[in-house]
Amino acid sequence: MRVLKSTLLVFFCIQFLLQLPQAQAQNTELNRISAVERSDGQGYVVRYHLSSPVDSFEVYQPAENLIQMILYSSDLDTVNFRKPDPTSVFSSIDVYSLPTGFAVDISLGEGHYFNTNVYPDQNRKDLLLALTSVSRSGMTGLNEDMQPIDWGHYAGDTFADSDFSFFDDDEFSRFNGSSLDVVVIDAGHGGRDPGSIGVGGVREADIALKVALKVGEYIEQNIPDLKVVYTRTDDSFVGLAERGQIANENDGDLFVSIHANSFSHSNVHRQRSANGAEVYFLGMARSQSALDVMKRENAVIRFEEEQTQQLTEEDLLIYELTNAGNMRISEELAVQIEQQFRERAQRRSRGVKQAGFQVLYEASMPGVLIEMGFISNPDEARFLNSEYGQAIVASAIFRSIRDFKLRYDKSQNRQTSSN
Repeated sequence: MRVLKSTLLVFFCIQFLLQLPQAQAQNTELNRISAVERSDGQGYVVRYHLSSPVDSFEVYQPAENLIQMILYSSDLDTVNFRKPDPTSVFSSIDVYSLPTGFAVDISLGEGHYFNTNVYPDQNRKDLLLALTSVSRSGMTGLNEDMQPIDWGHYAGDTFADSDFSFFDDDEFSRFNGSSLDVVVIDAGHGGRDPGSIGVGGVREADIALKVALKVGEYIEQNIPDLKVVYTRTDDSFVGLAERGQIANENDGDLFVSIHANSFSHSNVHRQRSANGAEVYFLGMARSQSALDVMKRENAVIRFEEEQTQQLTEEDLLIYELTNAGNMRISEELAVQIEQQFRERAQRRSRGVKQAGFQVLYEASMPGVLIEMGFISNPDEARFLNSEYGQAIVASAIFRSIRDFKLRYDKSQNRQTSSN
């Protein structure tokens, strides 16, 4: 009898527990944004009231009266967000829901100028945007070539496949009617060549490798008929000529070299505020900034035991004259990557550029070199060093390759059907 009572007690306890409401995973909520004057009277602190920490965040100041922030979160929820009332200092604060998180535009009242700094609160949930009052001439966070980001263009974007126009059939003549079978993913630097060293000791070589492996993984999962070849899969040194040799020996059709940028400048604030992604294809450098990036990336040669002959302007001129097909396809791929960064991943774009990168020259196929962002910038270093940030960047690169292959395959199908 005692055993029966015990059994019945356990049974009813289990039934009671099963009927209890199940705890559900909570989304990251942005409840409100508040702004208070600093205790020292030297500015304001804007607080983002969050239910849990976001994955990463960045801040831009594209104009003296506009501050833009993006908070990356994989489980965004702004349903209960309360918009703050306008004041003489903050004329408006607008929030936009994005596929990768949420963005905020802070419009400043006339005559109010600030330098910005953003950091997590001690509770590790809220974010604090510190605004330090300065004179108009004392503003140091602006980039001359930076344009405001129109977040409304991305609001509600579900990362649906992008529409794209087709190449003319002869645009793909480089492949001579063969299929696009092999993409070579090149993680820049590695081994005794760490690449640029960013804020907090972040190494370009490490970030480039993590993103490269993610790009390859996405391709292998979603485009099984496209073979992925890596120039390196661990922290080992591979010379520039050897990278090209790997690509050539594996009959690569596309070459994608992945890097992270840095900005060397005597002005520390300018060095830490430079931001945005750049995509290059091989050719003569058309600007001083492109030339500076080219020199830094080509400096890998100093780590090689057998020195590679550095490119001359004559080499690049001959290349441009004899490889028009490769250059055209490389430029098109670069444009698609730049668009994915800008329109899908909400990354600030610094545009598509040309420069004489040795690694692209060594690979005898269409290729691009991607500078994902500036690890000399604390915000971008944090983003690129995060799992979430790497997934966003890798996804943008993958989508570009996928769309490129779709365009090529459809072009070939049209040619086949017309024959």
